[in-house]
Amino acid sequence: MSTFEDAAARLSGAVEALEDALAQRLHNLALQGEFAEAARRQSRAARARAEAASEAIAGVIAELRAILDEADGAAGAQANEA
Repeated sequence: MSTFEDAAARLSGAVEALEDALAQRLHNLALQGEFAEAARRQSRAARARAEAASEAIAGVIAELRAILDEADGAAGAQANEA
């Protein structure tokens, strides 16, 4: 095999290796994209659950305040009667 043929064979092998590496990298990037999208979906769902929980807690706090205000009002009325 001449030097030229040997260089052409090495170049062909290098191009094939580069194509394989590129295909693997593209595959890995696609997987990362899928994982990133799944993480974004989970983040949006967690944010929605946290928002719902926050609203529920705010409702409970408002109810407790109303109960305490009502109890304070009843205690004040009893004190005025005495």
